Amino acid sequence: MADQLTVDVSPVLGEAGATLELDSDVPLESITVGDTLAVFEVPPRIHVTLANAGEVILLSGTVQATARLDCSRCLEPFALALTGVIDAIVSQTDDAEQRGVDQEWYPLDGDTLDLLPAAEGALRVELPFAPVHDEECRGICPTCGCDLNRDSCTCEPVVESVPENPFSSLKDLLPPEGE
Repeated sequence: MADQLTVDVSPVLGEAGATLELDSDVPLESITVGDTLAVFEVPPRIHVTLANAGEVILLSGTVQATARLDCSRCLEPFALALTGVIDAIVSQTDDAEQRGVDQEWYPLDGDTLDLLPAAEGALRVELPFAPVHDEECRGICPTCGCDLNRDSCTCEPVVESVPENPFSSLKDLLPPEGE
């Protein structure tokens, strides 16, 4: 697996208004968000435009992928289509004045830019922390491990005990209603 997705930005560096479009595979095999592992059987695809806006280059576009995930309820594998949005500033200097507080920013290394962090970040934002293959998924029985989407089990439902309200004794301090 490659560690970079390097693009030569020299065609847009010298002229304000110049643009460069890129459509390329992203060298990512997988990413992890929390406990969720997303595996890409086919490399994600990035579609971006770099536009010289004077002192900075504007980076905008999307990254698309199909991730193989495990359902957080029943553990069955499933495919999830992802489309991440890329909207960032590229600059040779780290000038906080040029970028907004919430603006993504990526540095140039001479005449090159590594797009891998932008692509990976855009996909991470789209990954659910607890992916489910279907909102109606019933999950697995916590007692016997039976997949409740396929079979029924005879286990008693797990009833979670509700702790007693710590303020319930205060109700005796109030006069009965109507007095």
